[in-house]
Amino acid sequence: MPVDEEFLKNLPVSPGVYLMTDRKGKVLYVGKAANLRNRVRSYFVRGGDERPRIPYLIKRVDGVRTISTETEKEALILENNLIKQHRPKFNVDLRDDKSFFSLKLNVTHPFPRLTLVRTQRIKPDGERYFGPYSSARDARVTLRFILKLFPLRQCTERQLETCKRPCLNCQMRRCLCPCAGRVSRDEYARMVRGVTLLLQGKSNDLIDTLNREMEMAAGELRFEEAARIRDRLSAVERTLEAQNVSFFHLKDQDVFSLVAAESNLFVVAVLSFRKGSLLSGDTFFIRNPALDADEVLSSSLKQYYGAGAFVPKEVLVSHSIENPEAVEAWLSDMRSNKVSVRVPSRGRGARLMSLALKNAHDALLRENQKGTLEDTLARIAERLRLPHPPRAIEGYDISNTSGGEPVGVKIRFTDGKPDTSKYRQYKIRGFPDQDDPGMIHQTISRRVGRREEDPLPDLLLIDGGKSQLNAATAALRELLGNAAPPVASIAKPRGDGEQERFYLPNRKNPVTFPKGDPGLMLLMRVRDESHRFAHKTHARRRARTVIRSTLDDVSGIGPKKRRALLTAFGSVKQMLAASDDSIIAVPGITRKDVENLRAHFLEIEPGETAGYVGTDDTEGKPAEKLFD
Repeated sequence: MPVDEEFLKNLPVSPGVYLMTDRKGKVLYVGKAANLRNRVRSYFVRGGDERPRIPYLIKRVDGVRTISTETEKEALILENNLIKQHRPKFNVDLRDDKSFFSLKLNVTHPFPRLTLVRTQRIKPDGERYFGPYSSARDARVTLRFILKLFPLRQCTERQLETCKRPCLNCQMRRCLCPCAGRVSRDEYARMVRGVTLLLQGKSNDLIDTLNREMEMAAGELRFEEAARIRDRLSAVERTLEAQNVSFFHLKDQDVFSLVAAESNLFVVAVLSFRKGSLLSGDTFFIRNPALDADEVLSSSLKQYYGAGAFVPKEVLVSHSIENPEAVEAWLSDMRSNKVSVRVPSRGRGARLMSLALKNAHDALLRENQKGTLEDTLARIAERLRLPHPPRAIEGYDISNTSGGEPVGVKIRFTDGKPDTSKYRQYKIRGFPDQDDPGMIHQTISRRVGRREEDPLPDLLLIDGGKSQLNAATAALRELLGNAAPPVASIAKPRGDGEQERFYLPNRKNPVTFPKGDPGLMLLMRVRDESHRFAHKTHARRRARTVIRSTLDDVSGIGPKKRRALLTAFGSVKQMLAASDDSIIAVPGITRKDVENLRAHFLEIEPGETAGYVGTDDTEGKPAEKLFD
C-alpha cells in the first residue's frame, strides 16, 4: 500500500511489527514498535528519524505492511521470525542457514551418540543440543575432544543393530563397545551424564560426579569400571588445568561487544562463559551502509538467541540497546528464569567486556589484513596478466652440486601463507650433467602427473630466467595443452639498484614491479622459500651420500645389521680389527654374515676403509641415524 499522509494517519497505535517493501513487493526492512503509528510515521516526516541509514532505506520503500500484536514482547518475537524468513537487505544478517552448527546427543536412545548437526532451529524432539557454534571446525574440535575423554559409540543406529563383531573403534579402545555388549546401560548412562555436564560448562559438578562414581564402583568391586572412571577423571582435570581464561566466579554469562570500523563494517564478538570459564567465542562481520551501531548490536543479540543458543542468566553488552526491558522479558521466557541485560561499567563485567572488545579488534585486524591480501593478489594478477588473483601460488627450484645429487622442489602459498602440507621434493633422474632447464621440465612434468590428487595452483613461479620458463612452459603444454595454468619465472637483479625481473610466456621483455610493491614482496617470499627448501633437501641428500658406509655393498648386511655393527664398533676399521667371535656377539649378526664381511673386505685395499667412521662431522648427528 502506498505511503501517504492518509495511510500514516490510519495506522494502529498498538504494539506490532512493520515490513517495508519495494516496488516488487520484496521485504527491505522489518522492525517492531510499541506504537506502530508513531514509529512508522517517524520515517517519513522531517526530523523524525535522523539516523544516517534512513535515506538509503526510504528512497527504496514503496509500501509498508503492519502486523499488530498484544504486547511488545510478542512483537519482538515476531520481528525475529520475520527477519529469518525474509532476510531483509537492511536488517542485520548475523548468520545464514549453513553456518549454524550444534552438537546433538540423542538421549532417547539406550546408548546415546554425540554428532554434529546443521540446523536453523533446535527441534523439540526430546534430544539434547549444545551450541550453536560459529563454524563446523569449532564444533568438530569440540566433538573430537569429547570423544577423547568419553568413549561414546560412533557407529550409527543401523550399524549398532546389525553389528556382528566389534567395530574398529572398539578394538582400538576408543569406544566402550555397546555393539558387543561389553558395557551396561547404567555405566554408559553415567558417562553420558558426564558429557552433558562438560558441555554445559559445569566442570566442578563433573569432577564431583566422577569421584563419586569411581568410589562407588570400587566399593562394589567393579574395578575395571573404576579404573576407566579414574582415567577419565585424570584427563578432565588435566584439561581444566590448561583452561587459563577463568574469572573465578560461578556465573553463566554471554558478552556481546561491537566495534564499528570504516567502510560500513561492524564486528560483533560473542564470548560465552560458563561457571566463570570461557567456553566458546564467536565473531561476526556485518557490512551494511544503512545500519548504525545500536541496531547492529541489538539485532545481533536477538538473532543469536533466536537461533536456539543457550540463554544464560546474564547478558553483557558493550552499548545500550533499544528496549532492553522487552529483550529481557523475551530471553527470560526462553530460559524460564530471570535474565538481565546490562552494560558493565566496573568490576568483573568490565574485565569481561574488555576481553570481548579485544577479540573484536583482533578480528577486525585480521579482516583488514585479509583485505590487504586481496589487494596484493589483485596487484599480482594485473602485473602478470593473470585471469584472476592467484590465491594458490606454487614455487619451484632446482638444487645440485655440479649436477650431482640433483633435487627439484615444490612449495605452495595459499592466501599469502606457506602451506607446508603441500611441499614436495623430487629426486631428479637421468641428468649426469648440470642441466637446470631439463630438470625443471622433469619436475613440472611429474607435478602435473599428480594433478588429480593435488589440484594445480593459480600460478606456477619458477626460480630462474627465460630458459627455465621455456622448459616449464613446454612441460605444461605437452601434458595440458591450452588448459595449462599460468606460469612465470623470477630472475634475480643483475646489478645494484635493480629489481627482480619476471618473465612470461610469449613476452620478450620482462615485467617489473615498483620498489616495495606488496605483490613483489609476496612473490619474492615464494621464491626465497622454494630456494630454502631446495637447499635443505639437497644438503640432506648430499650428507647421506658423503657418509655412506662400505657396509652398504656387503651381501646380507641390511640397514638393521649395518646400524648394529657401527653402533658396536664405531667404524668399519675397528670392526675389521675385531675377532670373529666379537662380531658374532653383535645382536642379529650370524657366522655367515662374518664370512661375507671378511670376503668382501679382502677384495678392497686395506686403506679404503680408514675414512669411514660412525659420525657425520658436518651435521653433528650419529651416522646410524642417517642409514634409515
